[in-house]
Amino acid sequence: MKRTTQISLSDNTSKALNSQKQFDQYGFPFTLNPTVGCSFACKFCYSPIFVAKIPTGKRKQFFENIRVKMDIPSLLDKELTKLSHLSQHLKRVQINETSDYYLPIVLSTLAKQNRDIMLEILEVFQKHDAAGNHWMLHILTKSNLILNHLNILTSMKHMVQIEISFTSPDENVRKKFEFFTIPTDERLKVVETLAKKGLFVRIMAMPFYGDANDMLQLKDTTFNYGALAFKNKGLNYYDWEQLKTLSYDDLVNDRIDRVAGRPDTKDLALMIKSGEILNPTKLVKVLMPLPKQGKSKLKDWSVISKIQERLVPTDMNEINCGYNLISNLNWGYIK
Repeated sequence: MKRTTQISLSDNTSKALNSQKQFDQYGFPFTLNPTVGCSFACKFCYSPIFVAKIPTGKRKQFFENIRVKMDIPSLLDKELTKLSHLSQHLKRVQINETSDYYLPIVLSTLAKQNRDIMLEILEVFQKHDAAGNHWMLHILTKSNLILNHLNILTSMKHMVQIEISFTSPDENVRKKFEFFTIPTDERLKVVETLAKKGLFVRIMAMPFYGDANDMLQLKDTTFNYGALAFKNKGLNYYDWEQLKTLSYDDLVNDRIDRVAGRPDTKDLALMIKSGEILNPTKLVKVLMPLPKQGKSKLKDWSVISKIQERLVPTDMNEINCGYNLISNLNWGYIK
């Protein structure tokens, strides 16, 4: 398969943290994406259409043109200062939500600029943490290049959860659905290396291909390598059978049928420290954003200014994300 991946360096980012319009107790109040575009080219990727809003027929732009947001660290520093007054349970951010930063071409290009944007981002969060502005970071990746940051991540292990993505425990299955990601055994080594340094590792089987036995095999294998949490769901938007035979050319040119309205499928028995409700259920009253009502931006969580005016006391079920294993902070309804 032929492809040409291009990198562009951008300094016109509007904001570092993206607040989530549909945030609920199971999601993250904020996401942070240092890059737009991902050369891993997973067949089931929803980011080009639903996140990057790339027009139909132009998915090639997402998979072969990577934009690096060079100004994110400086923007983040200012935003964390503005948001320092937020309640602790709202200071959570998922990093690499739509695009994986840890791509070889990204890191090699930045090295020529004597820059490492993710390292600079981590240093900003670390600086604010030392000053009492504590945040929890969830870093999602399929790449072994996260180990480039092993030292700083180890020093931040009280405020970091690493989320390693798997589609299956079977390498042959991985090859069918992920064109350019690292092999399964290399991913397991990443889990092991991080875990041995005391970092909290969550397995993200999202989407997962296989039955309950396959999922249990993945859970048992990854936990033997040191993972502490597991989160899973089925495939949305596409059909596994079509994806099996989809070529790279078909993927990047959007010759793929989409399934609308398919609900998430989850095996709750394997949702371990993944945000599942604790049993027995306990309600805790915390400040939460009001949902958007009509055209009033004052009800919209995605508008950060005057955010305190949009928070109201709300009864929340306690959920388990494993935070109490790595931090002694009071995270409200999150354990």
